[in-house]
Amino acid sequence: MVHNPSKSENDVLGQFTSSREELWQDTTHWILQGQADAGATLVICGSSEEIIAEAERCFDDAVGVACQLLEEPLLLPGGGATHIALARRLRRYAEEIPGREQLAVLGFADALEVIPRTLAENSGIDPIDSLLELVAEQTTNGDWVGLDAATKSPQDMDSVGVREPLRITRQVIRGATDSSISLLRIDDVLWAKQEAVIPEGIMDED
Repeated sequence: MVHNPSKSENDVLGQFTSSREELWQDTTHWILQGQADAGATLVICGSSEEIIAEAERCFDDAVGVACQLLEEPLLLPGGGATHIALARRLRRYAEEIPGREQLAVLGFADALEVIPRTLAENSGIDPIDSLLELVAEQTTNGDWVGLDAATKSPQDMDSVGVREPLRITRQVIRGATDSSISLLRIDDVLWAKQEAVIPEGIMDED
């Protein structure tokens, strides 16, 4: 690890085998390929501190995803396909649960569908119509059908190359679930600590 680029030497910088740019769906990506058996040093430059910080954050996120994918090389469909598939199964499972617990399962399914609805809104299409279309397409053509933001229509995510690591999706769902449970527990504690009061309109009669 080099903490100061100005004091680095050639033998610690490493080498890269290729540097090129590719256009992916109207976005230019810089692809830097390094040695497989050695580390690489990337010096980030920018016109402002904000641009440098954003570039550093994006690079750090990309490296983190790549490392987790190496540790658990399993992929899920992107484009909200995974969330819709889980929500569909939860709604069928809720039909077997009696009582108010069924509402909790349906609420969890609604929360999962926020992801494909948000993708639809960001793509400039109606989120409700898009969600209904995606559910119908998945029922017919399988769980890998998701929203392709480029064509603004349901597509097989594997064929268009839109995938996401299993570990990332698992962590996101688990983290959101734990946060929701914590909030519900806090609400229960606050409710339990409220003092008993006499409802308005009710007075003791002698």
